[in-house]
Amino acid sequence: MKKRNILPLVFLLTIVFNLSTNAQEDQKKEEKKPLTFKPLKFNITEDGSQWVRFILWNQVQLNSNNLSGDANFNVKPNIRRSRLLVLGQVTNKIFTYIHMGVNNINSGRLGQIDGSDPTQFFLHDAAVDYKFSEALSIGGGLHYWNGLARLSSWAGLTSLTYDIPNPLVFVPGIGGTDQFARHVGIYAKGKLGKFEYRVAVNDPSLTGFRETPTNISENNSVYGAWNFHDKGRTILEGNLKYNFIGSESNLLPYVVGTYLGKKKTLSASVGFFSHANSTLSLINDANPILETDDAATIASKTNTGNTNHFSFDVNYDTPLGTNGGALTAYGAYINYDYGENGGGPAGATGNALYAHLGYLIPKTKIQPYIAYQNRDWDDSTVLGSQRGGTTTNLGLNYYISGHNLKLTLEYVKSKFDVGADNSQLRFQAHIFL
Repeated sequence: MKKRNILPLVFLLTIVFNLSTNAQEDQKKEEKKPLTFKPLKFNITEDGSQWVRFILWNQVQLNSNNLSGDANFNVKPNIRRSRLLVLGQVTNKIFTYIHMGVNNINSGRLGQIDGSDPTQFFLHDAAVDYKFSEALSIGGGLHYWNGLARLSSWAGLTSLTYDIPNPLVFVPGIGGTDQFARHVGIYAKGKLGKFEYRVAVNDPSLTGFRETPTNISENNSVYGAWNFHDKGRTILEGNLKYNFIGSESNLLPYVVGTYLGKKKTLSASVGFFSHANSTLSLINDANPILETDDAATIASKTNTGNTNHFSFDVNYDTPLGTNGGALTAYGAYINYDYGENGGGPAGATGNALYAHLGYLIPKTKIQPYIAYQNRDWDDSTVLGSQRGGTTTNLGLNYYISGHNLKLTLEYVKSKFDVGADNSQLRFQAHIFL
């Protein structure tokens, strides 16, 4: 009788032991199995020619205070980006995408229960284009097909650096002519052999610049004339790229920051940003702009001038050896012309140089990088936080699973021609599905 009572217990212990052993073996297999992310892509036709893809994206940061200041060291959390992208291949000719989300959610910008939303949830992109051939696609909407330089359409999902190069020399109209570097307009893009091009005709924002331009003179122009004159309502921008080695996708406007050895490319491009009748200067210094002047009065006291920027850049990305090493290198020269002593949201009349270099260490998931930016403005006092000077970024990426899941640690130092210098230590966890 006692033996019968023991048998079920032995049987149960055997099952528990087997389950435990199997669980340990499964755990060991799971530990050896690399972490991978399968795209959230769903075919809407049997042959897969029509599809919808969802991309969920979060970047969570810890940023120090200004290390160049006298304050004690402290760190504050920040959700740099939280976004949703929906991509749709409607037919073999029609493609559309929507991009929405928020930037910079932190203790100083939390939403309120009364419905206010300081975190700025808004539409980043909403565009549709029609592909006539490989040489020509035409589209429009709220778009990111910026022309000035490669990094004018910087992509956070595949960036080499911690964030978009800041000061924001690649998007000179940000917040003034656009919505977070996106314009409302129409664009064309295509590939002709080794050549690739993009060109766009856009409307400038009528809400970005509303301040009364009291700081202008006959010899000091101010960007924002279209708010006071009937002219200046068209922006033309474009970029022409030549691929010496390889080719890149132009389905989306976002350019890849680093391919991590998955592709070899070498390209050079020239770009431009042209905004006619976009700057203001006084007709006569003896008749200045007053705070109480309305738009019609400001228009009567001012002349308009043109804004023209151009750039030249080179991008190189290549695997190194056979053990997973890779090199990423980029350099750009940008010339800005806002008129005499003029300036905009992220640049001024003058020149900017930018370069970055990254090296993916073989047999590791570690990628150190360095970036450098020099801003040489004719008038170094016109821009506040975007003022002339230099910025150096020293960083380290750790790729847990490629660009889908990575950690970045960066030290950034800015030396300004006018005002106090700034330096920070920054950490970011980045994930997208």
